[in-house]
Amino acid sequence: MPSTLRVAVLVDLHRSPQAGGHVKCWERLGAATVANDLPLDLTIYFSGDEATEILGPYTRFRALPPVFSTENLKFLPYVPDHTDLGWYHRKLGQELRQYDVIHTTDAFFAFAQTAERISNEYRIPLVTSFHTDTPSYTRIFTRQTIESLFGGGWLGRKMIRDWNVPERKGRSMDRKLAQHVSLCHTALVTREEDHVLAEKILGKEHVHHLRLGVDKAVFGPHRADRSGVEQEYNIPPGHIAVLFVGRIDVGKNILTLVDAMEKCIAAGTPLHLIAAGQGPASAYVKQRLGAHASLPGFVPPEKLARLYASVDCLALSSEVEIRSMAGVEAMASSCPVLVSRKSGVAQLFNHTPAMQTVESGVANWAEALRLFAADPALRQRMRVAALDYSRNHLASWNDVLAEDLFIVWKEAAEKCKRAA
Repeated sequence: MPSTLRVAVLVDLHRSPQAGGHVKCWERLGAATVANDLPLDLTIYFSGDEATEILGPYTRFRALPPVFSTENLKFLPYVPDHTDLGWYHRKLGQELRQYDVIHTTDAFFAFAQTAERISNEYRIPLVTSFHTDTPSYTRIFTRQTIESLFGGGWLGRKMIRDWNVPERKGRSMDRKLAQHVSLCHTALVTREEDHVLAEKILGKEHVHHLRLGVDKAVFGPHRADRSGVEQEYNIPPGHIAVLFVGRIDVGKNILTLVDAMEKCIAAGTPLHLIAAGQGPASAYVKQRLGAHASLPGFVPPEKLARLYASVDCLALSSEVEIRSMAGVEAMASSCPVLVSRKSGVAQLFNHTPAMQTVESGVANWAEALRLFAADPALRQRMRVAALDYSRNHLASWNDVLAEDLFIVWKEAAEKCKRAA
């Protein structure tokens, strides 16, 4: 019987029902580990009040309190997901020494910096995976913070236009990412640009593709309930139901989507937005779209599956996505997807006809929505293409664990032992 491989995965974010795709991805992989017979002992670390949740004999979620959480920075107007800004997490460092492989899921915060130190001191191989485009989000939210704190005054303009603070902060995060990757044995990436970056640093043989999984028992066309959704969300018959899933904030570019829908509605296109999520832009959505928008807040997976299978399309307006759990779940549900071309998400799915790319800006989104609403045949073709892509290409979480992750972890551990 092969020896059990001990792996620690570090997710420096709070785990909650409202958490984003980064957290949900690893929750799904934890559940897949329990259902799998791989010789794997897996601990997935999150930030939060100290606790251990036992999923199975060899699988657990472990939460550790942050050293210095971004929650302490009360002057910041908005932080999408709180993380740990500490330099070193002593408790985590003590626990990491027992593992064969350490897997980081960011390159910037306390968990990742602690992993770098322990990896170096105890010769434990590091593996990393790309989940969030932190440099791009840094640029977006640095600009938003400056505008919120200083308004349109001279200092705010100076910091953005002359001192270029958002871009400089973003470049700093780019450098941190490259430095972290250089310390890793293997990088698991999804976007083409991340493949290029990681291969430049590590070489092609140390870079592998990481897929997103989906549970087709939960997400599928069998969940469709159009009449029930129309009644629950006050959607008039004959209106095109557009679904948005995720944080309702500037980082997800929802303001562009809302402005485009407002423009279409004013011109007579019958659209209705369901914005499933929470965030500071919720009031803006309601103000601009009124009765043409529903804001249910956080929607649990089972109810979200019903929405995917019942609406006319999913709108992925974000321009800075690395992966898209919502896109995968939508296609598994036979739901057409309108997606920002700039995000690169369509490229991840081989530009399937189930996804229609949209150029940046309100005018382009308005035109895409107008043409989509006016063409029932297009909507049907996209729906058929989504189901076809799901059948032939979408992996289960078990597939991702066994074929994308475990093989890489095992190889890293074995090469480290041979080099010792």
